Amino acid sequence: MNERDVLVNRLLDKYEKSAHLLTPGRSTRRVLLNVEKKDIPEYDYEYAPVRDAFNAAAKALEEQQLVCIEWADNRMVMQKIVLELQNVRACYRVAGRVHPGERAERVIEQTERYLKETRTPWLAAWRDRVIADAQQKLSVPQFCREDEGRLCDLLRAFQGYDALRDTISMRTFSIDIYHDSKYFERSVRGTFLGVARKYCAELAALCEENPLSERDQLAFLGIYARPEHYEMSGSFAVHTEKGIIDFRAAEPFGLALPGTLVDRITAIDADEIDTLTFIENKTNYDEYLCSEKGKREIAVYHGGFLSPKKKKLVRRLCEAVPESAEIRFWADIDLGGFRMFEQLHEVAPQLQPMRMGADEVERYHEYGLPRTKAYLDRLRAALDAGDFPQFADAAQKILLYGVTIEQEIFLAENAAQ
Repeated sequence: MNERDVLVNRLLDKYEKSAHLLTPGRSTRRVLLNVEKKDIPEYDYEYAPVRDAFNAAAKALEEQQLVCIEWADNRMVMQKIVLELQNVRACYRVAGRVHPGERAERVIEQTERYLKETRTPWLAAWRDRVIADAQQKLSVPQFCREDEGRLCDLLRAFQGYDALRDTISMRTFSIDIYHDSKYFERSVRGTFLGVARKYCAELAALCEENPLSERDQLAFLGIYARPEHYEMSGSFAVHTEKGIIDFRAAEPFGLALPGTLVDRITAIDADEIDTLTFIENKTNYDEYLCSEKGKREIAVYHGGFLSPKKKKLVRRLCEAVPESAEIRFWADIDLGGFRMFEQLHEVAPQLQPMRMGADEVERYHEYGLPRTKAYLDRLRAALDAGDFPQFADAAQKILLYGVTIEQEIFLAENAAQ
C-alpha cells in the first residue's frame, strides 16, 4: 500500500471499532492516528523521504476534507491525523472499501429475497440471526466480508435445499442451482455445512458424538454423494414395481438395497416376523447375523444416523411387521447411542433399547472407554434437562465410572468364550 492507503485504511479500521459506526454523533471522542502512540509505525519522520511522502499524502487528504492534521510545534512532523466523520463515506470510496452499513444493507436485502418464505426451521433461524446482526451491529458473516458473491452462492443453495421434497444427489443439486455439477462441492459445501452444523440441532448433536465426514453430514440432510445401501437380513420379502426381492434366499447373510430403490417399494411382506433389530455397528451386525439372529427376526444395519431416505425405509419396515413384534435398537452405551435411539424412537414409538442398560455398564466398565470431564458434564447436563429417560440408570453408571461402553466389547467377550 502507498502512504495514502496506509493512512486511510488505518483510520477506517479505527472507525469501525468505535462507537461512531453504530451510533453516529453519540460519542465525542475523535477517531485519530497518534504518531507518539505508534499508530503509524511506517511514519519514520526522522528519515526525510519517508516523512515527506507521508506528509504529502496527509495534506492531500486534508485538502479533500477527509482528515485534519495536527502538527508538532515548529516542525513539519505530524502528531495526529483526525478523521473527518462527516465525510467518512467519501473516505471509504477513496480507500476502495465498502462501508459496513452499505454491506449490511445488501446482506439483509439478499437474505430476505432468497429466504423470506423458507419452511426449513434451521434455515429460518440462520436467516433471522444474519438479519438481526446486520441491523443491530452492521455485522455480516465472515465468509462474505471480502467477497459478497459467496453469500449469493450460499443463499442460492439454501433456497434450492428448502425447495427439496426428496433426497437428491450432490451433482444433480449442483447442476440445478449453478449449472455446474461440481460447483457446490468445490465452492459452497463447506460453508453450507458450517451453517447447518450450527443451526440444525439434530446434525449438531450427531456431529458432537460421531466423527461424520462431510458427505455423511450432507446425506443426513438429504443430499447424497452416491446412493446409500441399506443392509438387512431376515425371512421377509420386498415388493417393487418390477418384482419381488426375497431376503430368505440370502439367509443368514442378508442383502443390501440401494437408496434409490426405496421409492419403488410397493409393499414389504413381514407377517411372520416377531422381532426387528437395528444394530448400529457394522462388525456387530455381521457377527449377529451368523451367531444370534432368530428365524423370525429381521436384523438391520443401522449405520450411525438416519438420512431422510433411510428413515423412509425404516418406517416402512416398522409398519410391515406385526403390531406384536418387538422392535429394538443396539448401539454404544454413550451419548451418541442415546441420541440415535431417540431419532429412531420418533419413527418407531414402541422401540426398546437392547444391551444398553445399567447392567451392561456395570458388567463392562473395566473395559470401557474413558471420557473427559467435559463429556461427562454434557451427559450430566442432559440428564438434568430430562433427556434420555430410557437411559437414566445407564447414564448414572457412566458418570460413576467415567467410561462409556462400545459395542465391540460384546464381540471380545464372545471370542473369549
